[in-house]
Amino acid sequence: MKNPQPSSYITDPESEEVRKLLETVANKLDSEIISKQNTIEHLQQEIKSMHSAIDEKNNLLKELSKKLAECENFADGNRQLINKLLSEIKGLNLDIEWYKKTYEKRSLLGTIKEKIFRKH
Repeated sequence: MKNPQPSSYITDPESEEVRKLLETVANKLDSEIISKQNTIEHLQQEIKSMHSAIDEKNNLLKELSKKLAECENFADGNRQLINKLLSEIKGLNLDIEWYKKTYEKRSLLGTIKEKIFRKH
């Protein structure tokens, strides 16, 4: 049994109808290609933009890292200075206590005796 050909099939491959269909398909493919190329170009521009943003952020990060290192060095210097000053304050407080004991709490005779024996 032979399958009957539906009327929608084209029997003559060189007919005007075939040429028009092929032209339509070619036009649709061309427009699709152009659309895809535009999309690719747009995405490439976005990628370039993102790369430049990443470069800017990396540069900023390097700059901030340098500043952080400087601040840490400055803080270490301040910490050492503070420790030195605290040590000096402790020594001065001891001196004050000695003067208080010497001149306020000791007797006049003890103060004179201490001054005499301390001078040699």
